[in-house]
Order: sequence, then structure tokens, then C-alpha cells
Amino acid sequence: MIMCAVINRHPRIWGDDADEFDPDRWDRESRGSIDPHAFAAFLVGPRMCIGRAFSMLEFKATLVEIVPKFQFEAVHVGEVKLVNPSPLLRPKDGLNVRVKYL
Repeated sequence: MIMCAVINRHPRIWGDDADEFDPDRWDRESRGSIDPHAFAAFLVGPRMCIGRAFSMLEFKATLVEIVPKFQFEAVHVGEVKLVNPSPLLRPKDGLNVRVKYL
């Protein structure tokens, strides 16, 4: 039996700081987190969580309701340099935004 909590906090996959909140870990290409199966909250294959599709749909519906209630604007206007251009473009050094509740 695979324990998701153990896999999602395994130091060999996520590093010595596996128990700490670090959203930047997803940008580190040298770790096992690049593997799409490394974050195993829903698992994959024949034993995949039966609520996965519903959970993803529920998350999208929540975003559709929440995001329009906010206004986003870049703090520093100018050229944005990209790191590793791909279908998901990531700005080098992040992108600072100001968020205002409407």
C-alpha cells in the first residue's frame, strides 16, 4: 500500500526541507518533482482516486467564481524575461503583482 503523505514528504524526492512550505520547489528542475507522478495526492493508474475528476472540476469552478472578484496588476511595468520558455511561461525572478479585492 502506498501512503501519499509519506511520498509527498519524502526527503529523497523533495529534499531536506520536504516538510516546509516552499512553492519554489516546483521550479527546481534537478529534483524528482519534475516527474508528473512525484506529487501523488490522487495517484495514477487503476487505483487512482475515483474523486479526482470531480475534485479538479470543483477546483476550476471555484477559481471561476473567485478570480473575477480581484484585480491584478504588475508592480513593475516593463519587459518580462522568461526562464525555460514552454507552454507554461515562467518569468525570471518571478512576477510581482498587486492584488485588489473589487
